[in-house]
Amino acid sequence: MKLQKKYFSIDYLIGLLLVLSGGSIAFVFNRNILTLLLFTLVLFGLALNHQKIKKDSFRLSVISSVILLAFLTVNFLFGAPGQSFIKFGFLFLSFLIALMSMLYFEAKKKSILDVLRLILVLVMYHSLINFFAYPFIKGGLSVITNPFNEYTCSTFHYLFYYMPNRNELTVLGSFFCRNQGLFWEPGVLQIFLNLLFFIDAFVNKNRKKITVWLTILAVIATYSTTGILILAVQLVVFFWAQIRRNILIAPILIALTIPFYQLIQQNVEHKMVGEGSTSAQVRMFDLVQQFVIAVDNPITGVGLDDQVYKINRSKYSVNLAQLDYESLEKGSSNSVLFLMAAGGFPFAFYIFYLLFKQTLIRNQKALFISVFLLSVMSEPVLLKPFFLLFVMTGSIQVLRRLSW
Repeated sequence: MKLQKKYFSIDYLIGLLLVLSGGSIAFVFNRNILTLLLFTLVLFGLALNHQKIKKDSFRLSVISSVILLAFLTVNFLFGAPGQSFIKFGFLFLSFLIALMSMLYFEAKKKSILDVLRLILVLVMYHSLINFFAYPFIKGGLSVITNPFNEYTCSTFHYLFYYMPNRNELTVLGSFFCRNQGLFWEPGVLQIFLNLLFFIDAFVNKNRKKITVWLTILAVIATYSTTGILILAVQLVVFFWAQIRRNILIAPILIALTIPFYQLIQQNVEHKMVGEGSTSAQVRMFDLVQQFVIAVDNPITGVGLDDQVYKINRSKYSVNLAQLDYESLEKGSSNSVLFLMAAGGFPFAFYIFYLLFKQTLIRNQKALFISVFLLSVMSEPVLLKPFFLLFVMTGSIQVLRRLSW
């Protein structure tokens, strides 16, 4: 009974949906329904624990919601015409879910980071099974497509997901496929894996290190350049801390860096030239084009509606040699620059300021902020409920210091 109460409560269902909201295939195909389900679960949890909600936290959450609503309303009214009110509503709902989740776990006196860590560990184990199962099940894959956003991938009975045409590892004789786990591409999975590595390496230092090494393997299996580079930065800090505790392990750790460096070199070369260069091209295009859009629309941006944004960005052409423009049809791959271009500088800087003030991660905070920003600069995920959790803890922290 104790095991059932501990792991099969609404807390972990909320945690699961929060993680999946950050870019899972489930949300790609059923985003609105699952977002409403997540909102309903958190609201239900708050209703059950309403007497435990701290009045000060509730008041600050309301103030934070009003400030955000004001920013979003200005963007909706004065940004580019044609924005969808429904999309505006779901965007605001994402912020609300983040705020309400904080209130819920605070009322339960439960660490939201511990809940999220357990879900991330499950994601990591699933991703490893997903990677090593590919050679045995690739003959039984079926293709699924979302007609609304034209996202297509292959699945094995909705348990494992792959994109063979795009992500088979030719360097391994196409025997394996880049690991995307439960998410819509490997670059998204690596964000959650790197976050898990950070938690177990720098926050929960007393936990068994097996998850640290398995997470390293899982990140490598994504074959994501950004993911491997972010992991490399974390490993330098982690290994240095281990060496300072025990200088005798220095030769072993240094020896491990040699094959890892070779992997990074091979990966970067693959992404910068030849068939794998599309990803780098798109990111370079986003970097240049979105900055120009932001400068032209500094106050309100062109609008946070992604469809309207795509229409407006088509007006800006950048002459980059050999750029595959077909890869740009799905919108921005850089959350940071998208927020500046679509939301305007005031809104973007407000969100980034709140992120710097976040309170979920207190250990190695500068490293965490660097990992977080590098991650969201590689994928369009910042405005998802999971990532907004970190932002909104900063909002409460800032308002608490300003209140009297």
